[in-house]
Amino acid sequence: MYSTITNIILTTPVFPYLWVPHCMLMSLSLRATLGHGPPALLFARQHPLSCYILAILYTFSGGLLSLILLNKPILTFLTLSNNLYSFTVVWYLMFFGPKDFLYRALTSWLLPLVPLMAAAQDWQRLGLVASGVKTILEIHPTSFLYPVVFATLKSSGFMIIKYCEQLFMTGLSRAFVLPHHATKTMVVAACLLTAQQLELLSVGYNDLFCGLVLMAICVRLATSWLFKNCDPYSGLESQVCNLVYGQPDMQEKEELKKKE
Repeated sequence: MYSTITNIILTTPVFPYLWVPHCMLMSLSLRATLGHGPPALLFARQHPLSCYILAILYTFSGGLLSLILLNKPILTFLTLSNNLYSFTVVWYLMFFGPKDFLYRALTSWLLPLVPLMAAAQDWQRLGLVASGVKTILEIHPTSFLYPVVFATLKSSGFMIIKYCEQLFMTGLSRAFVLPHHATKTMVVAACLLTAQQLELLSVGYNDLFCGLVLMAICVRLATSWLFKNCDPYSGLESQVCNLVYGQPDMQEKEELKKKE
């Protein structure tokens, strides 16, 4: 059973099985940003090119960011013909499809497709983490932090876009406060895969990668169906922050007592 699962994980091609769900989710996220329903459709019809460019930034954000960090031509993503063409079709159907059928299908409670596509997207992101780690270690074979940071940015470039959006919309008050447990999963995966490549972990690459994919899928489905809007890392983060930085609530109480 385990060998069958690992074989599926290791042999499933990214295109189209993981890429198309990613495109659908990113176009759906763009519709949410522009305004669900009529506002998004009105913007797309009035500014189709702007809408298309925004969709490119959402969908190819990690790849574009990695190209910039590697000092490569940013238009290199245009050579990914199948990815670009399929993305264009999905974007068109999301904003201009007859009777808005794609958007209605994805948002219908009768078809819980979004959590399944999000799980596929996390699977794809882990592949990007793995490739990002290997890319940097080929250049800097003894570095640990560099491949971890690069792989995280490559797999989670969409969060950089959302951070920029929040910065423009809310200013510095909540500029980088945007909870997203999938990105934290990518950070953990980048650390473990880097440690494995540097032979700090005595575990095979295939076993580690498959375990990370299974963990990411289980976390995604659990937080989508069983524990909605739950961050599985919040408990550990709170404990570490309290240990390192102290507990703000206790400090405030002590200051109030002193004033009294």
